[in-house]
Amino acid sequence: MVDANAANASSGYFFAGGMGVIAVLIPWYFELPLNFDVTDREFNPLAFVPVVFAVIGLYALLKAIRDTLRVRKFGATTLHAGAARPGGRFEGMLRSSRDLAPSGDYTVKLRCIRTYRVGGPIVNTAGGEKSTYREEIKYEEKLAVPRGSVQSSVGIPFAFAIPADAPPSVGPPVYERRHGNVRWILTVTAPMPGVDYYAVFAIDMRR
Repeated sequence: MVDANAANASSGYFFAGGMGVIAVLIPWYFELPLNFDVTDREFNPLAFVPVVFAVIGLYALLKAIRDTLRVRKFGATTLHAGAARPGGRFEGMLRSSRDLAPSGDYTVKLRCIRTYRVGGPIVNTAGGEKSTYREEIKYEEKLAVPRGSVQSSVGIPFAFAIPADAPPSVGPPVYERRHGNVRWILTVTAPMPGVDYYAVFAIDMRR
């Protein structure tokens, strides 16, 4: 399994482009003057709506650029591991395509995140109270791997004891706001000059 940095960068550019297009189309389609002088009698607060979309797009663009820099600097990281099951031992190796020389130790973290709805209808409808979503950490464990004890291109070892009552994966492996989604995420990080080393993987936890 290859880390998600390249895929995250591609989706980030696509999302940023979409937000930019919306920011441009709103004032054009609604003939909305971009007048931000709040003291002007013709000031329309809706003028800030395209600005919000533009800011969201800029944030997504910066994240996509960061992921691109990571891909160019570190290459791809691959995960070699056995099956992940509640009550079992999830262990394996993380191998970078290039030898890394971090300024600190590697940190490998495994998390289980559950998304749940707060308020709103059980099924989305046109009217009524809107739902909001929150995230709950159901499991989190991390371990430090001394930088001098491994060669990243050979493998960064890890092992986690999964609790017997750990919830299985539910829903798509990528982030999606849906009630009851359960995501297991494995990350490896290390401090580096400039952009820090970071790789992320979606883990399929099955009973």
